[in-house]
Amino acid sequence: MRVFVFGYNRYDSMTTSLILERENIPHTVLVHTEEAKHLFVKHGTAKAERITVTNNPRGLGIQRNTALEMMADGEWGLFLVDDLKELSELRNYDRVTEPALPITERNQKHYAERFKNPITATTFLRRAEQLAKKCDSHSGHLGGFCAINNPLFRKKHWSFNVLADGRALVIRKTHLRFDPVVQTIDDYGFTALNIRTFGLVVVNQWVLPDCKRYSEGGYGSLNERMPQKLADAKYLVDNFPDIVAYRDKPGHPYGSHIAIRQRNKPKHLMNRR
Repeated sequence: MRVFVFGYNRYDSMTTSLILERENIPHTVLVHTEEAKHLFVKHGTAKAERITVTNNPRGLGIQRNTALEMMADGEWGLFLVDDLKELSELRNYDRVTEPALPITERNQKHYAERFKNPITATTFLRRAEQLAKKCDSHSGHLGGFCAINNPLFRKKHWSFNVLADGRALVIRKTHLRFDPVVQTIDDYGFTALNIRTFGLVVVNQWVLPDCKRYSEGGYGSLNERMPQKLADAKYLVDNFPDIVAYRDKPGHPYGSHIAIRQRNKPKHLMNRR
């Protein structure tokens, strides 16, 4: 499985390449310019031989499309953001055979501790390969991992046709590409496109790649991104009204937050392990 990291301007604080490097995991860091390459190497956050300069304009979706062009048709890739913080999964992951955990409000603290089990990048890569096989077994081409560290939302091992969060995407190269119009929530756009085209997206809720989220650098703070996010949300609701809908989110202006509609669930897969 090819591994890609998308760097922008966290020259002295990019973490993902370093995490992979510690375990000698081959990967490619995509950056926009030669100057960016120089600065990442200067600050020691990526090795020169790992970096590919794309000369693309700003935009994570555009960079992800370049990674897809670097892959062979049908090949699987793991797409990672640049600010990974830690990787964790359900304790005794491989011993659990039930498709869902009996998590309630009363026992959620117990499961919160079980979900804090740290894993290596090598183990995470193995989980990504297992996710690709899960997708493949159901003719899916896009997979993701848990995005919310709340046990009540992590009962089921596998969720179907929910957001494949952009922090860590498992993608098989097909004819689909990220929409370059969508800059801040391109993962929603690619999830919706996969649901419309193939009818399936798979998410492993028992594995969590945690990131710094809207830290300094990258494509900007949440406030800096907000005007573009409002435009992106409207664009996706307008183009995928059967799949994407506005949702309220505390502290966020209405129209800036969207979700994948629940009515697109593949019922024949919901109770499978």
